[in-house]
Amino acid sequence: MDTTTLIWIIVGVVIVLAIVVVALLLTARGRRERRREHQHDRAEKMREDARETELQARQHEAEAARARADAAAAAAAAEDAKARAAEASMEAERRAGRVDDHRAEAEDLRQQHAEAMRKADDVDPYVDGTGARNAAAPSAAPHTGETAGDRDTVLEGAERRRANTDERPPTPPERHEHTERT
Repeated sequence: MDTTTLIWIIVGVVIVLAIVVVALLLTARGRRERRREHQHDRAEKMREDARETELQARQHEAEAARARADAAAAAAAAEDAKARAAEASMEAERRAGRVDDHRAEAEDLRQQHAEAMRKADDVDPYVDGTGARNAAAPSAAPHTGETAGDRDTVLEGAERRRANTDERPPTPPERHEHTERT
């Protein structure tokens, strides 16, 4: 083998090596670009997932806020119902007190009526000790000056008083009959 052939072999190997190195450099650059693109695509996918997660978090926050608002509205409605119940209870107590007052007033009026009737019986010469009229009593109104019209006026006043109250009118008093006086 002579030296020129050997030189040409070495030069050929060097050229082949240079071509391989250049080819490797060119393909490595492409691989780097593809790797960057792949990383970029992966990063974009991660960003999309993060946006989706944020959207879900906002939806859950909105649902939580809505639930808090509903709970607050329910609590307010319950407080309103409690206030109305307390007002109704106070009104019932007030009316019950008024009923007791009216009953007491009616009882006082009945007692006054009974007392007035007893006094009238004491004064009336035609009423015997049992409160019954004698047969000799005139059929007209007693001599006290009271007429049927006067009694009607008194009754109308009592009815007006009853109409101005919230209570039902009291039951009419029983006819006052005195037992024998001692």
